[in-house]
Amino acid sequence: LAEQVKQARADRLPIVLVHENDPAFGGCPFDYVFQTTPQELIAGGLYKDLAKSCFPGHHRKVSLVLLAKSLGATPARSR
Repeated sequence: LAEQVKQARADRLPIVLVHENDPAFGGCPFDYVFQTTPQELIAGGLYKDLAKSCFPGHHRKVSLVLLAKSLGATPARSR
């Protein structure tokens, strides 16, 4: 994955970091994500932009809407 991230950054592709908080969906504490990221990616600014968090329960829907917006989604038009 680190090599793919490096290539995507070299190609100037947009990268959105999504942090899953819900253990039911494989979530983990953010510090684990940070600790397991290669130092060269951290030093290169991978975490310059804030991670998009996906929270469980009542906050899940809002988390996913905010994530979708960060990926370029726009509101659907009513018919």
